[in-house]
Amino acid sequence: MQKCASSWNRAEVLRLWAQIKESMPSDWPTGKQFEYLVIRAFELEGIDVRWPYTVLLKGVPGVVEQIDGAIYLHKQAFIVESKNLSEPAAIEALARLRFRLERRPPGTMAVLFGFSDFTVATEVFAQYASPMNVLLWNRNDMDYALTRGQMAQGLEDKMQYAIEFGNPSLRLEDH
Repeated sequence: MQKCASSWNRAEVLRLWAQIKESMPSDWPTGKQFEYLVIRAFELEGIDVRWPYTVLLKGVPGVVEQIDGAIYLHKQAFIVESKNLSEPAAIEALARLRFRLERRPPGTMAVLFGFSDFTVATEVFAQYASPMNVLLWNRNDMDYALTRGQMAQGLEDKMQYAIEFGNPSLRLEDH
């Protein structure tokens, strides 16, 4: 999958995004195309990324974690979780992501990309959980940043907004 996704140019990413929004059939397993599209969109902007991967631990049978990727922006690390769901992403996705952050060095952040936005409970939990270490991106944020080629700038804006206002849910089109 990575080999295919890493060959997508900007026009192909935008075309695939349009297909995902229209729920058009794909040869990819459900949700995987969105997962890889997010990572490729950052890579196209020259950002260092880590493609989706699994975490195995010695002495522990099976896969411990499946990580949808990582983004390294200005020496800040973000692990990625992408949810291509028809309903808003529930609080469980955020809680699992925060749990994964507990196994990472201090200062590691995460980004939760939700195709269909987030439940109110998810947004409230993301805002008031301590430490605030997960930024939220919804479908409108993806539209805004992808069409402008500003995924990295969007992530910087969301981080700055979270620092200044204590809110991880900046709507990029309002900024």
